[in-house]
Amino acid sequence: MPFNLLEHRWLPVLTRDGPDRVSLRDAFERAHEMRLAGPPEDHTALLRLLLALYASQARPADTVEWDAAWRSPALDTERTGAYLDANADRFDLFSPTRPFWQCAALSKPNREPDVLEIATWGSGVAQFASHLLLPPEPMAPQDAAVALVLLQSWHPGGIQSGHPDDPASRAGKVYGGKASPLSSITHLRITGRTLKDELLLNCPPGQRGPGDRPVWERDAPAAPMLAREPDGPLDLWTWPTRRVRLFPDEYGHVTGVAVHDGDRPADPGAAAVRWDPGAAVTARGTRLAITDAGRQPLPWAAARILAPGPDSGGCTVLEHLVAAAERGTLPPQSTWQAVALRAEHTTAHRAALSGIVALHTALGPAGVLGDPGRRAAFAEHAALPWLVQRQITRTASEALGIISAIAAARPGLSLAVHLPYAWEEFAESPDAGADGWVRVLAAAVDRVADSASGDLMAAARIRTDALAALPAPVDLPEESRP
Repeated sequence: MPFNLLEHRWLPVLTRDGPDRVSLRDAFERAHEMRLAGPPEDHTALLRLLLALYASQARPADTVEWDAAWRSPALDTERTGAYLDANADRFDLFSPTRPFWQCAALSKPNREPDVLEIATWGSGVAQFASHLLLPPEPMAPQDAAVALVLLQSWHPGGIQSGHPDDPASRAGKVYGGKASPLSSITHLRITGRTLKDELLLNCPPGQRGPGDRPVWERDAPAAPMLAREPDGPLDLWTWPTRRVRLFPDEYGHVTGVAVHDGDRPADPGAAAVRWDPGAAVTARGTRLAITDAGRQPLPWAAARILAPGPDSGGCTVLEHLVAAAERGTLPPQSTWQAVALRAEHTTAHRAALSGIVALHTALGPAGVLGDPGRRAAFAEHAALPWLVQRQITRTASEALGIISAIAAARPGLSLAVHLPYAWEEFAESPDAGADGWVRVLAAAVDRVADSASGDLMAAARIRTDALAALPAPVDLPEESRP
């Protein structure tokens, strides 16, 4: 039973009339009328698929083309439509010879449909979703399509099922499997009012590189694992992390799944940083942290990498947003946000998923982003909580006689705990709110110091040292100054 993703309604969206499902063709034709729906990890994975489709044939080549596309009321459906028509046979979920994002060489299932659910990729099923302890039910094709995209985007690494034809297989297993692209990085997605806006905001202008092809333009893969490197963003956005085959019943519901190891880059994180414009990294090239050691969210984390110079880290979509603001393409008064995602794993080998952290972060007005001086000041204020927290941890470790790792993870010593919504309020108007932001940080320092295990001397040291990391606002009370 065919189920072509270009024609069948499977993609979850929000329209003016509420939640809906649309085909890939409808998604591009009506991108200006809808938004992607679903939790952040679904939204980002599905957007990357749509980005690969869009960038394969309609990506703006330069900033002139991008600005024109941004100002246009809709996407160029003539180009996208022609491309979809030319590749229509590559989007059938159950094709016997070219199933979408799958491997036709897999002839029999080795797992139940629940292997497609993110909740089964951890070290224990019941702790994530108790319904998975019940016998699995057949999965509707529209749900299986979404789940397939998520599996190829988020699946963890470690030991994988080995195909009988794979020479690397030992006793039915393949060792050293690599985590999927999104599972290897901190990913930043600039949010927009519509799907059209999000596609453009997360697709910097550029040319399609030689050899860079999405999965549907490539030859059907053989069953064995393949060690290779991505050829560009199109390849990475549709990376075949696993060899997968969905097996439907006569009604088109998936009753069995074959899952084996797929393509392996030497270092998935490095490959994603090179080719995924949403990869957000520190100055050392490591994944950007979006929570502190105690798992408290850090909504200012993305704004820190707006600072000029090589010591701030980077993210291509953020640089793209800044460039559009500098050109005046984005209205100065418009405010911008992003969603940062980071997979957390139970082992250093990223063999089991313990969760996916989602963080909504305010990036400030376009007028601030587009002005180098104001942007640098905004980034400096975003760095203040990190500087203060570092000093709190250092002083608490010395004053309380505990190691730094314990001090950093102790909830009572977390500055972020005491800053609910403070960053969002500051980012609405950074120029006018700078002094207020510093006062809020100073007040948070007081609350942290007050929780220092009842040790008055330690509390005084923490307060004094932490406040010394802050620039004192004009009306900060004298007794709160270091």
